[in-house]
Amino acid sequence: MILGVMSDTHGNSRLIHSVVDAMQSRFGVDVIFHLGDDYHDVDDLIAKGLAVRRVPGLWCPEYQDSRIPKRLVENFDGIAVACAHADRDLRHTERAAAIILTGHTHRAQIALLGRSLYVNPGHMKVPVSGNQHASYAVIEIRPDEVHAGIHDAMTHKILDESTVSCSRLA
Repeated sequence: MILGVMSDTHGNSRLIHSVVDAMQSRFGVDVIFHLGDDYHDVDDLIAKGLAVRRVPGLWCPEYQDSRIPKRLVENFDGIAVACAHADRDLRHTERAAAIILTGHTHRAQIALLGRSLYVNPGHMKVPVSGNQHASYAVIEIRPDEVHAGIHDAMTHKILDESTVSCSRLA
């Protein structure tokens, strides 16, 4: 199972479509996670029939709508994946997931904390924001390990990566 993760797109539809094209053609992504700001940035991807999971960002009106979940948890090949726009929206249950996806900070990061692999894909607001290049993440869940990579959104080159044995995850 291959997951594509983007966050903090802030209406940059040109970059969203470029990245989604790369996620599909280069990496064979099965499911796309959109971690907010702005919630409706992926409406057209959903309308095209792509498998998209999304949560609203703090600046989205949908964040205040109690009918729209601020966090999601789903299992992929036996690995629990939890996501929210901001870390503060994760409850203890979600923090126990094997893979935790968050955005909000605009800083790409992969870190193994305890028994969870935390991935922040960075931002896709503009090519460079606050010295942070636009980026996204690709996560491959394999039978015995999980590989996560952060990619530059303009060149698609790998910026950071980590491979973790499934036995080390929650």
